[in-house]
Amino acid sequence: MVELRGVGYSAGGQVILDGIDIVFPAGAVTALLGPNGAGKSTTLRIAAGLLRATRGEIRYAGRPLARLAPLDLARRRAVLSQHAEPAFPLSAGEVVEMGRYPHYRYTPTTRDRAAVDAALAAVEMSGRRDQPFTTLSMGERQKIQIARVMAQIDTPEPDRALFLDEPTAGLDVRHQLETLEMARRLAGRGVAVVAVLHDLNLAVEYGDQLIVLARGRVEHMGDRAAGLDAALLERVYRVRVRRVVDADGGSLWRFLF
Repeated sequence: MVELRGVGYSAGGQVILDGIDIVFPAGAVTALLGPNGAGKSTTLRIAAGLLRATRGEIRYAGRPLARLAPLDLARRRAVLSQHAEPAFPLSAGEVVEMGRYPHYRYTPTTRDRAAVDAALAAVEMSGRRDQPFTTLSMGERQKIQIARVMAQIDTPEPDRALFLDEPTAGLDVRHQLETLEMARRLAGRGVAVVAVLHDLNLAVEYGDQLIVLARGRVEHMGDRAAGLDAALLERVYRVRVRRVVDADGGSLWRFLF
């Protein structure tokens, strides 16, 4: 479980986050929603320890983030950024192996190689291990990056977290669903998964917890069963919102100007 207690962040004289309180539970997918500039990516980066909050505290299973050594943190949480591209010409397998760097000193062990194998198999990319990463399609690159973070948190540590910043951006429908299915499977293994999403329908489908941010504040936090309120969405996104019932009895959100 990752907790944000009274977290605030300011930059350039602007308040980006205004004292937010959030809990990202273990074993669940939390979808972070909100318009551009709401503070979603900032919240994710602060929770992951990539950005220092101006005020407030972040805790991992009750332990202050500030007291976790960088190596200890790297072994229990992984981050998939919006633009995660290696700076050097690497094969797909070598990119996945990067996720194991916090776990060994000089050369990968049998345990590390097994974690890489398992991650590649999980995303159905074992056959592309030796292919140069840059020659893969965008969807395949995303699979490899997901395998990397999967390998990183393949550990007996009980308090694991995975942060995904817009993991479905630029992907076709199939790869979007595959990505979120993988996130759901990781949550099923006890990982606290946090994903910044823009598609509300995907968020409702895959998010166990839904958090809506606006102007650096939490406007809504609840489980999937609580759903989202049309009035809330209209106020936050400043568009008209309609709930459309599909043929199977479910519902979808539709946005109108």
